[in-house]
Amino acid sequence: MRVLSRSAFRIRAVASRVLRQIWNDKRVLVVMFVIPVLAMILFGFSFSGEIHGIRLAVIDDDHTDLTGSIISNLQGDSTFQVTTLNPSSRDPDALILRRHYQAVIRFPKKFTSLYYAHFAMGVATSAQGRIDLTLDESDPQIVAAVRKGLADALMNIGEGGPVKVETRYLYGVKVRFIDSFAPAIMGLVVMLVSTLLTLLSIVQEKVDGTFSRVWVSPVRRGEFILGYIVAFGLIAFVQSILVLAIGKIVFGIVINGSLFWAFACVIAFAVGSVGMGTLLSSVAQTESQAVLFYPLIVVPSILLSGMIWPLQAIPKLLRPLSYLVPLTYSNRLLRAVMVKGLAPWQEPVGLAGVLTFVLLTVVVSSLVLHQGTND
Repeated sequence: MRVLSRSAFRIRAVASRVLRQIWNDKRVLVVMFVIPVLAMILFGFSFSGEIHGIRLAVIDDDHTDLTGSIISNLQGDSTFQVTTLNPSSRDPDALILRRHYQAVIRFPKKFTSLYYAHFAMGVATSAQGRIDLTLDESDPQIVAAVRKGLADALMNIGEGGPVKVETRYLYGVKVRFIDSFAPAIMGLVVMLVSTLLTLLSIVQEKVDGTFSRVWVSPVRRGEFILGYIVAFGLIAFVQSILVLAIGKIVFGIVINGSLFWAFACVIAFAVGSVGMGTLLSSVAQTESQAVLFYPLIVVPSILLSGMIWPLQAIPKLLRPLSYLVPLTYSNRLLRAVMVKGLAPWQEPVGLAGVLTFVLLTVVVSSLVLHQGTND
């Protein structure tokens, strides 16, 4: 019994020492309680969200009570943000590419007469109403929501014939979920690896004492950061090749755009991620603290960036936070380049977000390193 008592005493002593260390390390203590709360809130709200606010343009060339009723049904559906345009605005491609609508519906002339002519004189005919639907197919979940919403709007509009929906995909292919998911995976992998490895590398240099020796050497702050940028830029390039190769060979993903611009965007995002890792290293003093930042980066990036579901599916309460997540802009930019086949400057919001991320993180991390040398 005495041996067991001594063993229990030693176990309690070790446990008490570990708990005291954690209690005295306020950074670890805060993260320990913040992470589960943050994860539960984000997962709960994100999975309970439905798609709302899809930008839908409607062109009515028929101007009848029937088409007005269908448009009213669409406007009453919270899935859509409906804009009715004049018949002169007839270029669906321009509406999607330049005015950023996600779908365009057009009711051609004689839609109503053909709809009711299907059972003319009580006899079925080949006549049927036709609706022209042009889709931005870069997000399959948005496409599915548009199709479902249009089908719901067409229900119970009166006795008539079937409606034929002529669907045209803007980019010429039917995009699968994996095609839309691959660009997001590229951005996520590059961000996580570049940020975490930069963070751990700098913290390790702090712990080993090599960090302080760097500043008494001829190496300047800018050279120090550029060294990390070059190293992780190369790593990001190799990672992107691996992700693209696996996606293309194994899953047959569709790549409509320029691989050159895709790699350029990924490397730019990697530069910002290196800057973010450098910035976080100013807060973390030990490797255990650095590792705790990992879920704080991963959870919001996966749930709030539009990676798994579109931003329109994120509840309005959390949606503003999505625009603070760097991966949101990387997803938007890489999908525009790879899926839509656009040049980076043709997706100004995504490009501006990535460039702002790069500029802010690199500049602020340089200032943080400067303060570190004055301590």
